[in-house]
Amino acid sequence: MQGSRFTWSGLARRLPVILVLAAVGTTLGFLGARQQPATYTATATVLVEPANGNPYAPGARGQNLANLGTEAQLVSSDAVAQLAKTTLRSKASVAALVEQLAVTNPPNSQVLEVAYTDITPAAARDGANAFASAYLVARERRAAESVQAQINNLTKARTANQSALQRNLQALNKTTAGTPARVLADQRVATTTAEATKLENQISDLRLFQGDPGQVLSPANLPTGAAGLPGWIMPVAGAGVGLLLGLVLAVMRALNDRTLRTVEDVKALGYPVLSTVQPAADEHADALLVDASAGLPDGARLLRSVLGVASPDGGAVLLVPAGAAESHTTTPLALAAALARADQTVAVVDAGGELTRATGLGDTAGVADVLNEVAAPGEVVTEYQPNLRFVPVGPTFSASVDKLASPQMREFLDGLTPESRWVLVAGPIASAPETLTLADLCTDVIVLVSLRQTTSVDLQHAAEAVTRGGARLVGVVVDQSPRKSRKNKQEEAPVAATEVAPAAAASAPEAAAPSPKLVAVDERTEEMTMLEDRPEPETEKAGAEGNEKGQRKESSPWFPESGADDDEETGYAASRRSV
Repeated sequence: MQGSRFTWSGLARRLPVILVLAAVGTTLGFLGARQQPATYTATATVLVEPANGNPYAPGARGQNLANLGTEAQLVSSDAVAQLAKTTLRSKASVAALVEQLAVTNPPNSQVLEVAYTDITPAAARDGANAFASAYLVARERRAAESVQAQINNLTKARTANQSALQRNLQALNKTTAGTPARVLADQRVATTTAEATKLENQISDLRLFQGDPGQVLSPANLPTGAAGLPGWIMPVAGAGVGLLLGLVLAVMRALNDRTLRTVEDVKALGYPVLSTVQPAADEHADALLVDASAGLPDGARLLRSVLGVASPDGGAVLLVPAGAAESHTTTPLALAAALARADQTVAVVDAGGELTRATGLGDTAGVADVLNEVAAPGEVVTEYQPNLRFVPVGPTFSASVDKLASPQMREFLDGLTPESRWVLVAGPIASAPETLTLADLCTDVIVLVSLRQTTSVDLQHAAEAVTRGGARLVGVVVDQSPRKSRKNKQEEAPVAATEVAPAAAASAPEAAAPSPKLVAVDERTEEMTMLEDRPEPETEKAGAEGNEKGQRKESSPWFPESGADDDEETGYAASRRSV
């Protein structure tokens, strides 16, 4: 079996798939970029100062702060966010504002970096500044509340101390001087008075304290660029991903592609290539059948030569397509015409139906009528040009396919052999069940392959099918259709008509009734007698002379007309010399 092969040409054939996936990736990336618009981030830097009355560090002094991580969390608190929302006059919720906020503390510093992200540069700047200011305001308020709470506690203590001092003074007045009770009362009054003085001083200090929560070292400015990835990154990334997927898919398909695209692909499978035929359109098939001067397709003469060397005594040759991807009507008729022009008698039997449809003989009695014993073999064999006879498939063939495996088919082919050096059987595709029987009835088998249509699996299955019964596989004929534009095809149509018209005109009598599309051109056959109303004496004489001439030609050397033009047409000069 043909292994997986990677070629750059195979990859180039899948370039549209790669481009489509790249375009899809670009489109998805562009849509993703639209769904995620560009954002801008502005950052304000805040210096945090220690403050007396900090609820998180009560009684702190100097530069000692409890925890800047806690202060960073304070910036994201609901109280600070509410103050910032009021400053911004925003309609967004507090939670939405906090989601756009990010607070960090650089190591070994008393600095907080307040970053705010929004869809516009101005909104990002205002948001960062608003949260920085709101944090300082909230921190100052909390410190003031803490100081006031201490003042309140000291005031209560001072009131209690004053009550105690009054009681001690009253007890002092009740004692006598020089007595121990007097001394004890004096000590109590002194202690209470000292405590009152201390409380008064603390209250005075707290009332005079001016706390410094910190300051904004660097207010946020307008951001110069969008935060995150630029807008063009996602489309470019999507195009790259799509291109990569397209390349992977194209390489995998190229590795798994078993389509035969060149003659070298066929040779790589180990099958000999007899010739490469440039098939004509089906509308030219009737010209090859009726016109002895119609141009032969490229490669037809080389195929005739190679087949003659492989089977010098002639015989029955089965031509079967390897697959059903494309018709092969030109090759059997081209080979038959080439053999006929080399003075070799040929009978073409259509056992698949393609030749009959191409030549327009669908209503003419043929193989099916003989197999069903409706017509005699001599009634369906018609000579359309010298040395070339053709048997259509018959109008009832679709209901008589199984008859191809009957003994009548063997008798019919055996009856054609004495009068024809070559019997070319155009069979159905190789996978058809009847092909094995037809291969057993023929001496040689030729498999037809269409480039860019037939796969290596089709060819291998075809070779196995036709050789299963012991038939000899001569080789493979490659049909390589030229790629032409529609304009060229339209220009070829009238040419085909002019090729067929002279043959038909030359074959029809001057005063004959309307004739079918194809008529026999050799008056020696019985079919021509049936088509004409009345044979002329000169016609019978010419027929006798033609029979004698045909016998002389059959004994002549092989291929008198093959020459240098063969090599120029097919380009297989070296191959023919080697044969």
